[in-house]
Amino acid sequence: MLGSSRTSSREGDTSQMHNPSACDPKAWSDERLTVANLGHATLLANFFGVRLISDPTLFDRIGVCVNPFFTLGPRRIVAPALSPPQLDPVDVILVTHAHMDHLDVRSLRALSRKAVVVTARGCSRIIGPLGYDDVRELRWGESTEVSGLKITAIGARHWGKRWPPFGTDYGFASYVLEKQGCRMLLACDSAYTELFRELSRQPLDVAAFSIGAYNPFIWNHANPEEVWRMFVQSGANYLIPIHWGTFRLSREPIHEPMARLVAAAGEEEERIVIRKIGGAWSLPDTRGARALPPEAAPDREPWTSRHETR
Repeated sequence: MLGSSRTSSREGDTSQMHNPSACDPKAWSDERLTVANLGHATLLANFFGVRLISDPTLFDRIGVCVNPFFTLGPRRIVAPALSPPQLDPVDVILVTHAHMDHLDVRSLRALSRKAVVVTARGCSRIIGPLGYDDVRELRWGESTEVSGLKITAIGARHWGKRWPPFGTDYGFASYVLEKQGCRMLLACDSAYTELFRELSRQPLDVAAFSIGAYNPFIWNHANPEEVWRMFVQSGANYLIPIHWGTFRLSREPIHEPMARLVAAAGEEEERIVIRKIGGAWSLPDTRGARALPPEAAPDREPWTSRHETR
């Protein structure tokens, strides 16, 4: 999804790229889960020894890849937190859907072809020609495993066309990641839905949700208050906000999504982690199980029997 890039009246806008916080993935332990927000929907994680990246956007622009060195589209307002050479080795690349701010061809060309790419059904038609040895498409409810990391595709309330409103539907998917008793949700862009409530059937340590691009695209992207509700319903302990503060894709001020999310969380705002682009966070060793609030109580059938699309 590439929205309006008009900026003249927006609070906090700037014509220059800001420098992000610094993170050092080489210092991360293989004995725990550590996650960094590299900007927009790009998370870099060491998941108990499996290094993964989601929806990589690693250059100064997203959009139409004119050639291997230039992309025509919106420019970042926060510089990339890490360059492609700083990311190696990457074991898994997760792609949630084919929108150009999530499936960036230039970024995928810059990563090691030895990585396993896990993507929504249909996206391999774009990724396949890039030369990756192992591209795995998952439908909702299907799982795959890489070096002990179980990856299960689940749903969301979004859409998968790369060239709206026409063209091919390449699908979309959220992912549940599991290893050594740790569970993480990487949610696809989504309008408000109660589908994530089903995840509270089992303990969920952390969830990453998109919090931006809701004005005027509320039918495809939840606003921060709705994101907080979905997070609570999922039963997760911690929330990583993504899809904000990196590109101007919609009308809300750049910093509004985070401010509204923190306000929605109220006294529980400490559950919101990684609030700066380039910031990193490790799951506490003594994470324990939280008591689920009433909103999180599951009352639906498993993912494989009920899918919601729009």
